[in-house]
Amino acid sequence: MLSQLLAFCRQDELARLENTLTQQQLTLVAVTEIEQGLSNHSVKLTTLNNQDVQCDYLLRINSPVTDVICNRDNEIACWRAAEGAGLAPKLYWIDENKRFYLAEWIDEDCAAYSQLQPWQQFASNGERVSSDEIAALTKRANNSAVSLAAVEPTEQAAVDMLLDLLFGLRQLPAPALDISIELQWHIYLARLEQMATEQNFVQADAAEWLARLRTLQQFKVQPIFDALNRVLLQHQYCHRDLSATNLLLRDKQLFCIDFEYCCSSHPLFELAGVVATHRFSPVARQQLMWRYLEQHPCVTADAIRAMPAAFDIFWLYSCAWALQMADGQCKDGRELFAWFDNYLQLVGK
Repeated sequence: MLSQLLAFCRQDELARLENTLTQQQLTLVAVTEIEQGLSNHSVKLTTLNNQDVQCDYLLRINSPVTDVICNRDNEIACWRAAEGAGLAPKLYWIDENKRFYLAEWIDEDCAAYSQLQPWQQFASNGERVSSDEIAALTKRANNSAVSLAAVEPTEQAAVDMLLDLLFGLRQLPAPALDISIELQWHIYLARLEQMATEQNFVQADAAEWLARLRTLQQFKVQPIFDALNRVLLQHQYCHRDLSATNLLLRDKQLFCIDFEYCCSSHPLFELAGVVATHRFSPVARQQLMWRYLEQHPCVTADAIRAMPAAFDIFWLYSCAWALQMADGQCKDGRELFAWFDNYLQLVGK
């Protein structure tokens, strides 16, 4: 059954996985495909232990393509930190070459909040929020003086659970890998410029690809950095990819997965990523932002003023990501160009 994974790994790598299952006295019963990501592939392994008890596991298969942009040791350390705080699935086994991670399988099960299952129902999908919309929600800078409107009960429960997760993550020790907002921008541009030098894009799309690179190179980002730096006191533990598809709900608690982008970074970027990738009403977004930033130890009391800038850089990073994905191996550059253009329209005017 594991042979179907050869599309994502080599035979010798698969042999190491088979040996591990044998050593743990696990008999494989089924391999179930899960929605594939661009940077990794995940499957559910259903097994029987030596007492014929069913045991399910999440198998994460890392793509060699992303090894060059992901510090796997940092990823594992960040996962372990979140696991230790009860905020992430247990990580049982790491392949010697870090091609595979074998982790606890979490079935979304919360009888008290069945209306919140699956959590992916909150994914923003095409309903994206612009920096200008965030600016309208953050006009009043003194968050302690804001009277927040009532939120619909289901959304309120979702906001409360997200805040519990966010508060837990920000209390973790800051990872050794520290990446500022500005440094991440330069990393993205350097990768894209290297792709341009190597002509690592579909030649038929060269003109459109290069035009979008020039757009990013010419964008005046310094005012965004200045706005974010003015409210920053210190970096914190940041997952940096807390989209609805990376969260699982069990027993009234959210767990996060996929720590490839985790590092020590700006708290407002962490918050912007959550708000941007979840489909909430404006009043729920407003409450989520104000409550997260109230008495936050790593930013100034008026940090809410910089949230439009945090959204600006979030959408600019998204543009850079879309252009990186439109490389020479890409089968549908037009779709990624459309994503780029849509993301760019969300940056503040």
